[in-house]
Amino acid sequence: MDRREFLQLGGVGVGVLAVPILGRPVPLLGATGPVPTADKKALANVALNTARMKGASYADVRIGRYLNQFIVTREDKVQNIVNTESYGVGIRVIANGTWGFASTNDVTADGIQKATQNAVANAKAN
Repeated sequence: MDRREFLQLGGVGVGVLAVPILGRPVPLLGATGPVPTADKKALANVALNTARMKGASYADVRIGRYLNQFIVTREDKVQNIVNTESYGVGIRVIANGTWGFASTNDVTADGIQKATQNAVANAKAN
């Protein structure tokens, strides 16, 4: 098998994974499903409350799920298709008049709390 055949078969394999089975899409690369709005609000409240307790005068939280698809072509043929997904939380705070930032891909109450503490510590260190 040469490189071209390998890439063609690999692209077909990834394409097969993306086809829905029984009406539900197959998760790719450890993908998570949509998070219910109530859960997002609860997780955001963990960050906001932690920031307030640590002395931040301002805080905002972004919970993001990013889906990307890359298509590799050569001449008039599709060589490969790659689907990626990232999921995480970004936190910005102002403490003592300076900005602090932190992020995590551990989207749990403990993970968000640790990231928020890091953001406040970064702001105070600045």
